[in-house]
Amino acid sequence: MAQKNAQNSLPPELINIISQLGERIRIARKRRAITMKEMSSRMFVNRKTLGRLEKGDAGVSLAVFASALWTLGLHKDLMEVALPERDSVGVFHERKKLPTRVRASKSFDELDF
Repeated sequence: MAQKNAQNSLPPELINIISQLGERIRIARKRRAITMKEMSSRMFVNRKTLGRLEKGDAGVSLAVFASALWTLGLHKDLMEVALPERDSVGVFHERKKLPTRVRASKSFDELDF
């Protein structure tokens, strides 16, 4: 039941993205000629869970998703998600907090390198 709630609580755009991710995992598995039974065994999940992942079920955990990527050798792609350097909104807000003027501290002379 929780799975249906997760699906219903997401915006349609996210449901579509999750569905596409599942489809991409399915395609990658098939390109490697790995059966669902083999893949689920390597992921330490049951075949039904892998099927839910490949169908884009939003109730499947992030750990299962990461495990699938690891099994397929695509886990390094996870490191590209939400990179701070690419967070333009976060960088904008961070820059707004920077002082407009910087003064030298009184103890500046004490620093000897």
